[in-house]
Amino acid sequence: MPSIHEYVDWVKLLLEEAAKYFALLLFAVLAIRFGRRAVKVKREKKPGNFLGAIVAGVLACFIGYFSVCHSLSLMYSYFGMRAFNSYKLEPALSLFETSLRCWKNADALGRKGACLLWTGSVDEGFQSLNEARAMRKGKGSPFENFYEGLYYFYHDDVTNAVPLLEAASASPDFAWGVTKLFAVIQLDWSRPQEAMRLMQPFLQVEVTEADQAYIIASLKLADGKKVEAQALVDKFLSDDPPSFWRARLEKLRIRIQGQTP
Repeated sequence: MPSIHEYVDWVKLLLEEAAKYFALLLFAVLAIRFGRRAVKVKREKKPGNFLGAIVAGVLACFIGYFSVCHSLSLMYSYFGMRAFNSYKLEPALSLFETSLRCWKNADALGRKGACLLWTGSVDEGFQSLNEARAMRKGKGSPFENFYEGLYYFYHDDVTNAVPLLEAASASPDFAWGVTKLFAVIQLDWSRPQEAMRLMQPFLQVEVTEADQAYIIASLKLADGKKVEAQALVDKFLSDDPPSFWRARLEKLRIRIQGQTP
C-alpha cells in the first residue's frame, strides 16, 4: 500500500506536470490569437501583432520541446525504478540511461550510479553517484545514500556504511531497512542488547525476509531459545535466500548446534 510520502511525491509530480503543460497551452493560445489579429490588421501595417505571434510561437515551441523531454525522462526513470525494485538491474540501468538522454538530472544519474555499483561497474557507479551529489551541491538522495551504504555494508566496510545509512534513515522508505542493518551491525559487535533495543518496536512483526529472520533468530539464541531460533533459520534456509544472508544463516545454524563457525 502506498505511503503518505509516496502520495506527496505523486501530488507534487502531477502539479509540476500540470504547470508545464498549462504554460505550453497558454503560449500556444497567445501565438494563435496574435496570429489571427495580425492577419486582420495587416493592412494597417502594425508589425507588433506579427512580432507577438512570432515570440509567443517560439516560446510555445521551446516550452513544448523541453516539457516533452522532461516528461519522457520522468517516465523512463519511473519504469527504471520499477525494474530496480524487481531486482532487474540491467533493464533498470538501460532505462535510467535513456532517461538521462532525454533530460539530465540528479535523480536519474544517482539511480544509474546505484545500478552500476550493483552490477559490478564500481568505479563508474561511484562517479555517477558523486556527480549526482555535485548537482545537488553535495547532498545525496535517500535512495543513493541507502544503496551506497548497503554496498559498503555488504563489503564489510561499516565505517563508510553507517553515515550513509544514517542519512537514508530520515526517509520513511528506508527507515525499516536501515534499522535491520544497524541491528545486524550490533550483533556483529556482540551487542545483542543494543540490537534488541533497535528491534523492540518490530518484534511482533511477521518475519518475512531473510535479514529479519537472521536478526530475530540471533536474538532468540541470545535469549536461550535455541529451538525457536533453529526453526526460524531452517525455514528461511529452505526458502533459498540471497547468498549473503544464506551464508549468515548457515553460520548461525552452526552456532545454534553448538559447533565452531
